Amino acid sequence: MKKETRSLVQTVAIVLSILFIVLAMVNSHFDWQLLAIPGSAFALLSIFMSCLLLWLFVGIDWPSVLCLVLLGLGWLPKVTYSQVFSLSFGNSTFVFLLFTFIVTYALEQTPALKRLVGWFLKTNFAKKSPSHFLGAFLGAVLVISCFISPTILFMIVFPIYEEMMEVFGLEKGSRQASFILITLFSTIAIGTAMTPINHVFAITAMGLYHTATSVSISNIQYMGIAMPAGICIFIGMLASLHRLWKLDLSEVTFQSLESLENLPKVTKKERWIVSIFSIVIALWIIPEWLGILSPSVAAFLKSAGMAFPPMIGAVLLACIREDGKPLMSIQEALTHGVYWPSLLLVGATLSLGTLLTKPELGVLPLIESGLTPLFHQWSAMIIVIVFVIWAGLQTNFSSNLVTVSVVTTVLTTIAASTDLGIHTAVVACLIGFMASLAYMTPPAMPYVAISVGSGWTSSKDAFLYGGWLLVLSIVSAVAIGYPLGTLWM
Repeated sequence: MKKETRSLVQTVAIVLSILFIVLAMVNSHFDWQLLAIPGSAFALLSIFMSCLLLWLFVGIDWPSVLCLVLLGLGWLPKVTYSQVFSLSFGNSTFVFLLFTFIVTYALEQTPALKRLVGWFLKTNFAKKSPSHFLGAFLGAVLVISCFISPTILFMIVFPIYEEMMEVFGLEKGSRQASFILITLFSTIAIGTAMTPINHVFAITAMGLYHTATSVSISNIQYMGIAMPAGICIFIGMLASLHRLWKLDLSEVTFQSLESLENLPKVTKKERWIVSIFSIVIALWIIPEWLGILSPSVAAFLKSAGMAFPPMIGAVLLACIREDGKPLMSIQEALTHGVYWPSLLLVGATLSLGTLLTKPELGVLPLIESGLTPLFHQWSAMIIVIVFVIWAGLQTNFSSNLVTVSVVTTVLTTIAASTDLGIHTAVVACLIGFMASLAYMTPPAMPYVAISVGSGWTSSKDAFLYGGWLLVLSIVSAVAIGYPLGTLWM
């Protein structure tokens, strides 16, 4: 077995993290009040900095567990492991993500998503020309990415892309093929940003805001901001592809894709799974609309929270049997369908973010005295732009989950200590929105790394075209998302 070695950056990050932890322990034990900071605030900030370094440069799995261990060690007054566990694993956001992973796994085991792509590509619009065919393909991907995990979706559509390039007669190294691939994974990113359905980044931002303020952001409220902004980015991307990057498919011939023509017949099991998944999505979206028809049902669904629909879906999938077997094995889904490192990070950041906003732990007064004068010098729109750019840049060079966790936590912590003059809930939504838009570098998202490694595109193309898309995204979030959000919410 090959021995895994750490890079110099990872080693430095680990050493600095240990230093922060040791300083917190010594400062707490001897009550030194280092830097004139109260002991509890120093300990909490030390935990935050040490875990942040590990999340950014080492990993998100064991550092997240370490974060939970450190929070309950006794350095923070009146903070016990029972509280830490209730704020992390007992949080409704954690439960929501767990059961959403399970329900989505069942759908991914069927050809339903490929059927949907095939339906788009058989329309009269798609048959007009290669450009229309590509547009129909990207439209299908955009729709599916609104409710499917981005990395999983990319692994489904990437083989279709390769077959399309073969049909188009485009080879690896072709500039046309490179920009089509970048547009493909960028479409997935845009769709991911447009809804919180099955998307951990938006849900984490909404969960952190709810934990800090006890005010919930509904799926409909988020989508009222993100969908118009995302559609504008998508339109701008397609316009840029043809006008700015000069994609020309006029000389390309095309035919139907064999992989989408030879799909197996729809089975009763597939119909059941698609129906249950559709019910789960409907239960996420309709509570606000049900208020007119059935206030009591709408009130129950709102009080039950976002975790209720996927829990019902998981129960139905496990109980309904076809050919003597359940539609889905819960054990198999927990083993193969749940990305546990993401859940651990969500649990750690939910508990850490909550504790950072507690006035009795001393971080809020510290921020109020240190940062409030700075923010008071800026207009509300400048503050919005700063948080949007911060989230957009960080997510394109590091982990999306770390980005949304850190930026949202900083936002809610500062907002708890001073009036920023902004609509904090809308900015929290925009942070989740921007954290989903990873286009530029391989560390940003697995699909970027896979694309660059495949030989169909290059790091340079992804950086340049992705950088332009990031600019479009920032403009759309600030000029469209924020004004709509202030009206919508």
